[in-house]
Amino acid sequence: MTAYTTGTITLTNGSTAVTGDGTGWATALIAGGVIYPQAAGNPLPIASVDSNTEITAATEWTGATGTYAYALQRQDDANQVIANAVALADYIQRLDNETLSALAGLTPAADRLAYFSGAGTAELTTLTSFARSLIDDANASTALTTLGVSAFAKTLLDDADASAALTTLGVSAFAKTLLDDADASSARSTLGAQAALGYTPVNAAAPDVSGSLISTGWFISGGAFNNTRSLILQQSAAAGAVRAEMQALERVGFYYTWLFRLSAGGAWVDMEFRSDGSLTVPGSINGASKNFLIDHPLDPFNRDLIFSSTESPHYGVEAWGVARLEGGRATVDIDAASNLTTGTWAALTQNTIVTSLQNQDGFARLRPGPVAGGQFEIIAEDDECGDLVAWRVVADRNDPVVKTLGNADPETGLLIPEADKEDLA
Repeated sequence: MTAYTTGTITLTNGSTAVTGDGTGWATALIAGGVIYPQAAGNPLPIASVDSNTEITAATEWTGATGTYAYALQRQDDANQVIANAVALADYIQRLDNETLSALAGLTPAADRLAYFSGAGTAELTTLTSFARSLIDDANASTALTTLGVSAFAKTLLDDADASAALTTLGVSAFAKTLLDDADASSARSTLGAQAALGYTPVNAAAPDVSGSLISTGWFISGGAFNNTRSLILQQSAAAGAVRAEMQALERVGFYYTWLFRLSAGGAWVDMEFRSDGSLTVPGSINGASKNFLIDHPLDPFNRDLIFSSTESPHYGVEAWGVARLEGGRATVDIDAASNLTTGTWAALTQNTIVTSLQNQDGFARLRPGPVAGGQFEIIAEDDECGDLVAWRVVADRNDPVVKTLGNADPETGLLIPEADKEDLA
């Protein structure tokens, strides 16, 4: 009987398990026999065929662990004959049904497709070349292209509602709030326009608008700064009232900046946008996404490179680097690897975990030791290993600043990832 040689087998020294790749032992009706691996070792009599890719041998494999070509010599006995006969009878029984008979009664023809018109009946219908060009499309987007729908129209078709479609059309969020206004009065309200300004602009003796918009005053005066006048929005003129101030200023010889100050009750916080493109804020920055945008390094005049930050329910920090094992071990100092002052990582973080250890030179298995004081040990299974290992760690922030942020737990510094929406009524 011809030997079965399809696929490869994986064997483990001392094990009776035979694992196939690309094999079909159950489908091939193999009831027993002997496996002869193409490797130094022992033949493996079959104890049981468990599936198309799993066999249990009657003896353990004495050769080396690995993946090999093989030849499976089926057993030539009554058990194999019975298995073949049972399978053949099952196939014959499956063929004897009205569904196949209905299909067999059709006369094939070019550009025709068979379909069932009822229980036990079948007919042919026309299948045009255009229909075939749709049928072989891999997904809906490809099918729309076949139908002549443009890429832009496809982005409209997959929008869930009118608001999403307007966004696709380039309509801003603010413009959408205008489009749904029922009348001019509602539109003026959306625009923030007053029905009456409260003064006659041409003859106004003071630059106040109903006492709340003021165009005089300074943030900072004198010293090394050249200032512009401030734009001030205030709740009232009372001491300690909510007040927002905006001003452009220049620190002579260094930079110019746009400065925004929010104050209440005698305390204030500042946000600053400088001429070098940097933005400084005193708290967290919230948004639907936080993106990285630079000139594309391969085509800076015509293209941009856009990356988006990873979102996480953590105020997380991460570090990575490489370490060379000596005698199967290496100690990683996260501060030293990250060009930080000694002790910075331990003071900055909590809950540090090692997320990745990757051998760059070989296949030795690795595990990390516990992280303590900004350090951890890489331990190889092979205590003589000297491979180069890439590592990566992540941690939660634990510095005093993070504990002052509005969406962090003031005791632990951990991010509070969920919050009720504010009542705007």
